Amino acid sequence: MKKHVALALFLLPALVLAKPALKFKSATFEFGEVSSGKIVDIAFEFENAGDEVLLIKNVIPSCGCTTAALEKKEYQPGEKGTISGKFNTSGYNGRVVKTITVTSNDPANAEVRLALSGLVVVKDFAQADVKPGQIAFGAVKVGKAYVRKLNLSNLGNMDLRILEISCSPEVTLAFRTNSVPGKNSTEVTLTFTPFEKGTFNNMVKIRTNDFRSPYAFIRLEAQAD
Repeated sequence: MKKHVALALFLLPALVLAKPALKFKSATFEFGEVSSGKIVDIAFEFENAGDEVLLIKNVIPSCGCTTAALEKKEYQPGEKGTISGKFNTSGYNGRVVKTITVTSNDPANAEVRLALSGLVVVKDFAQADVKPGQIAFGAVKVGKAYVRKLNLSNLGNMDLRILEISCSPEVTLAFRTNSVPGKNSTEVTLTFTPFEKGTFNNMVKIRTNDFRSPYAFIRLEAQAD
């Protein structure tokens, strides 16, 4: 009887100390410099460095541009695995840092945050530039049409497309073309016809495929009589 008690007491510390241990080879993943639009493959290698079964409960990316997946959720002591996924760089420009949160039954590291980072470079882009950006008509007459010429330039290297025009009913815009090639410009005709007396102060918005600054603005001012 005493021998059985002694054996139980001997095994008790080992049972108490037994636990899973989630250990990543590296919690960071640097993908370097890539062009915007590229799909980056990511991989985080890990091991169950404990002496009990490791259960990966959840793998949660910080945003929809990143995916992450596991082949299975349970890992035996000493068993290795990989969290693999992809990062879609479309729409990004500059230094990017994204995270993936991993939760498990490791009592010492129940939640681990992985980080992937790199530099996303936009090599092909459209860039809109409208001049003048402000037109002061001064004193105008109600019902009379006033015409001004604008210059819409594309400072980028891919076609600039006019997607939407937002302006008040007193204003109309006429474009020679709805697509401007890179390093080119086009003339825009703006017609302003005041409907009532008083101060007119409004903004024209031109939405384009310039993802850096999708809206080009033109401020209009007038005093109608």
